[in-house]
Amino acid sequence: MPPRRRASSRSNLAFERRFVRELPFGTCVGIALPSIMSGAGDDDPFDLPPILHPDEAAFARGLSPIRRASWVGGRVALRAALTAIAFDAPAPILATPRGGPAMPSGVLGSVSHKNDLAVALVARAAAAPAVTVGIDVEAVRALKRDIARHVLTADERSALPPEGPARDAEVLLLFSAKEAIYKALDPWVGRFVSFQEATVARAPGGGLRASLALANGEGPFGVELHQAGEADLILVAARVTPGAP
Repeated sequence: MPPRRRASSRSNLAFERRFVRELPFGTCVGIALPSIMSGAGDDDPFDLPPILHPDEAAFARGLSPIRRASWVGGRVALRAALTAIAFDAPAPILATPRGGPAMPSGVLGSVSHKNDLAVALVARAAAAPAVTVGIDVEAVRALKRDIARHVLTADERSALPPEGPARDAEVLLLFSAKEAIYKALDPWVGRFVSFQEATVARAPGGGLRASLALANGEGPFGVELHQAGEADLILVAARVTPGAP
């Protein structure tokens, strides 16, 4: 992946493709967001990219500028990822009642955004076993306040490094993994899942593993995680399989 660039104007970077990555759970595409997401030029308009379906563009125009930028970035990423797997999606990709992307029949999808980047993960849906996927992206950064007690379990907190950059990065990684899990779980449980209902830990070899303790007793579900980030970017994908412990 080439070095990330700070957007100097919307005309040359907004909604351009940053990367395409083949992950174990599907194809992931990253799309640059306009500088409005960083607080620069909040009153400046940006053009809606022509890749959007007319109904997607109409929906986007009704959103606030910042929400519009992130939503459009997610749809551009979804459509770029669908093109990458040679899947034709002529209908609009709007939202489910739970807020996720309403993917066409035959394909799975999830979106996430942070600061100047939107990402989408897509995969063809197999007939069996039925699975769902989730994706989350976070920027590696110093945390202004300690969020660990809000988003991590006691066991997760006990395994954290001492205070400092490494601890902040680990908190963000575990948080991102949980967000990806919740997106993949949502089609099965259809409710808010608290941060205490999933536990994420380091697996042998440095990967991630997860266990669930769902408050309403749903499941069982098998959860797989894959991290595909880099030094300044956390990118975690999740795949959930019902019926698998």
